[in-house]
Amino acid sequence: MKIKSIGGEFGLICRIKNKVKLYSKDVIAGVGDDAAILKHGKNHYLLFKTGMLVENVHFSLKYSTSKQIGMKAIEKNVSDIAAMGGLPKYTVVSLGLPKNIEIDVIDGVIDGINKKCRQYRIDSVGGDISSSKEIMISVAMLGFVEKKYLALRSGAKADDLIFCSGDTGSSGVGLELLKQNVKGKSIKKHLEPQSRLDLARKLVKIGINSMIDVSDGVASEIRHICNESKVGAVIYADKIPISQNTIQDAKKLSKNPLDFALYGGEDFELIFTANKNKLKQLKKHDVKVIGEIVDKKDGVKLVNDGRKLKLKSGFEHFN
Repeated sequence: MKIKSIGGEFGLICRIKNKVKLYSKDVIAGVGDDAAILKHGKNHYLLFKTGMLVENVHFSLKYSTSKQIGMKAIEKNVSDIAAMGGLPKYTVVSLGLPKNIEIDVIDGVIDGINKKCRQYRIDSVGGDISSSKEIMISVAMLGFVEKKYLALRSGAKADDLIFCSGDTGSSGVGLELLKQNVKGKSIKKHLEPQSRLDLARKLVKIGINSMIDVSDGVASEIRHICNESKVGAVIYADKIPISQNTIQDAKKLSKNPLDFALYGGEDFELIFTANKNKLKQLKKHDVKVIGEIVDKKDGVKLVNDGRKLKLKSGFEHFN
């Protein structure tokens, strides 16, 4: 039996989740959200997250500098902590390195990691090093969140509005431009993505019901929220935020920018749901309503050109 036969990446995650046994009462939530949630004092939870970058899967030295790779490794994990409403605090970084790698490349990776740690005031407190055929960077990160501000994927409620921050699809377009050796403004968004940590903190203080970051495309993230919250959703294609730069760059590729927004990845924007009575407060920020939560029996649908279609999944490893 192959991974693809059990549903690819997310089928494998479910299989692992079903095999994992939790022994501590201090675990509030384990597998299934952007970070694990652990008890920590009277007013806070500890957030525990890990993320991996693998050469020729998540990055290529043909396109990225080693410093950009180190930056992205931290940014990826900060984005997940942000999606829980928290603040990153500590990290440990493990490196898999080919034995013939140039020291300048390693220095670049570390410089990128240090740059982002300075930006977010994260203490890098250790890690591990091993030989490997290709570069691998594994980041484990600890953060904290006030109990009253914790955001989960599982909190969406019927009649919630669905919001998306910033603009989506730019990272996916940027990657395709790089592959085809075409210039465009979206390339920087792929090479140097930015998490929305500051925005996430503002959102949880307003009061939202669920949240996730856009790692694998809008479609996948909507499905994750719906699966964990046991609800359905209606998404309006013409409401999904896509910048003019992304539209123009997609045109150079003769591609539909909507496909990059729905099924691309690494935009690190935020998708969240909130009660309609929060709309006035939320509209003051860089967010846009893209749909609404409905009953689970109605499924997860995309309205595009007047047609209601089943929303497909976004990027998945192994598929």
